[in-house]
Amino acid sequence: MRTLTHHFAGALLGFFMMVTTSHAQEQAYPQYEKEKAIVFCMTREYVLLYQEEPAEVDLFPVCESRFATLETRIPYDNYKAVRDKGYMLYKDKQSAELLEKYYSILMGNQ
Repeated sequence: MRTLTHHFAGALLGFFMMVTTSHAQEQAYPQYEKEKAIVFCMTREYVLLYQEEPAEVDLFPVCESRFATLETRIPYDNYKAVRDKGYMLYKDKQSAELLEKYYSILMGNQ
């Protein structure tokens, strides 16, 4: 009986650690989302500002900073919920506001 109790307690502890770890991973933006956001930011900046003359400074740190701001202002779970809805011709108000805020931060407007 005592062995069964130890096995059950160990299994319960393992399950709790697995759930806690997966929950913590869901909170942060994954690496591919970070890269996608930074590429969007850099592409926009270079296309708008540097078509005629080359950039004198690297915009990667600027875009990385904007992504850090994005992470603090829009939780990944909220962004993911809107992103997973797919293309919406008529967005609901909450989705439209979140996407507007997301792109506004990456464009340096906030």
